[in-house]
Amino acid sequence: MKYLYMIVLAVLSVQAIADDFDSLKEVRAFTDKTMDLFVQKRFSEGLSAAKAYWPLPKEEIDGLVDQINQQWSIVDQRFGKTTGKEFVRSEKIGESFIRYYYLHKFENHAIYWRFGFYKPKNKWQINSIVFLDDLEILFK
Repeated sequence: MKYLYMIVLAVLSVQAIADDFDSLKEVRAFTDKTMDLFVQKRFSEGLSAAKAYWPLPKEEIDGLVDQINQQWSIVDQRFGKTTGKEFVRSEKIGESFIRYYYLHKFENHAIYWRFGFYKPKNKWQINSIVFLDDLEILFK
């Protein structure tokens, strides 16, 4: 049940060409803005902006928006009203992968969003966007 809210889109096959971020500063600014949209329940707008930087078919990203919108009423019911966001940390694997973790805070609980980015050559692109309600991974 704790993974009911899990949405994981791993890039297994690249079928679209994506733009890239030039720096980690741009990546972080993008995730901050996206989280602001998610806190406002503007998932379509946030993920539409991601399309340019995510080498995933646009239809799959649209499907993610549909899944989030379908499940979000359960999140609202269980966790209460949104109270804000909080940047938690970043993790880097070598020079090629980085993840940013954010809390999405509610009256009764929180979920976390994890944004993954990959740098295959000189620029960063989105690799995954995930949200979960099991916060255990954040306690390390």
